[in-house]
Amino acid sequence: MKVRASIKKLCEACRIVKRRGRLFVICKENPKHKQRQGFHTDAAGAEQQPAAAAAAAAARSWLDTGASIGARLWQQST
Repeated sequence: MKVRASIKKLCEACRIVKRRGRLFVICKENPKHKQRQGFHTDAAGAEQQPAAAAAAAAARSWLDTGASIGARLWQQST
């Protein structure tokens, strides 16, 4: 199965279905056409240490405020 950001029908037999909140392409004629929309997550990489998770949350906090990159750099320098 291919995991893609955007899926599309590859032949006439391909069907787009929504299951469990995700979009899938299923094809009975050619199983190589199977696709899922979304991004791939690695099960081993999903388990972060608490310190790494806190650092990642701090790095994302500027996104929540709507600040520009220039404002982010200015905040880091002060």
